[in-house]
Amino acid sequence: MMAGEKLTSLTPEVLNVAVSEAAALIVTEQAPVPVQGPLQPAKVDPLSGVSVNVTIVPLAKFAVQVVPQLIPVGLLVTVPVPVPASVTVRA
Repeated sequence: MMAGEKLTSLTPEVLNVAVSEAAALIVTEQAPVPVQGPLQPAKVDPLSGVSVNVTIVPLAKFAVQVVPQLIPVGLLVTVPVPVPASVTVRA
């Protein structure tokens, strides 16, 4: 469709008119290219390094509990005894 033309549709009962306009000349501009960052230095392999690991062992161990722990008899008993989840073979 050319500039200034009118699109007309005529039906028996309704008249529909759509008007569109377009510029005769369209100008497109591109923004200037942004400044690039500085060049990056070349990658180089690092030199070999030296590692030192030191472990200090104490001369004495100070126990927090001197006597062994005691578990009262009967508190950790499961009743009834659980049935195995698989079939067991006894020889």
